[in-house]
Amino acid sequence: MMPRLHIDFGRRRLQGAPAGMVLLCVASLLLLVSGERLWHAYDESDRVQAQQDAQRRRLFAESHSAKTPPTPATRLAENQSLAVLRELTVPWQDLLSIVEDYPDHDVALIGIDQSPAQSQIRITAEAKNFDAMIAYLRYLQDSVLLREAVLNDHVIETNVPGTPVRFQITAVWRKS
Repeated sequence: MMPRLHIDFGRRRLQGAPAGMVLLCVASLLLLVSGERLWHAYDESDRVQAQQDAQRRRLFAESHSAKTPPTPATRLAENQSLAVLRELTVPWQDLLSIVEDYPDHDVALIGIDQSPAQSQIRITAEAKNFDAMIAYLRYLQDSVLLREAVLNDHVIETNVPGTPVRFQITAVWRKS
């Protein structure tokens, strides 16, 4: 047979050990202190995030500022500076080399005029005869730097001995 089990529900409970109570108080205090520190850390993080957002907006506004429409004087100055730049970027050394280094010496150059806006030069020259003029035109058309060399005008000088041909050629140079 089994011994009888006796349960006393009215007896006083055992008190916790004093060291356990102290440990519980210290843990509770540490929990409260760490909660407060976490609260302050979240506040500091929110404050720094707001400062960073303000800084980003300020930098974005500075780098993407609205441009004012240019005034007529500004547009004129810009157009003039672009015209000067076009004049300075004309490959004169190469153009003169091609125009003047014609191997046959039966063409005499009279003048060279330029239009940098359209990348054009206008050559006025005089050839010994009509065939020499055509040969010079073909020479310019075959050059690497010039394209669209076109005969604009020609006049056969019948009152000059040898009947030379005065002509005008317009050519467009290739931009490099």
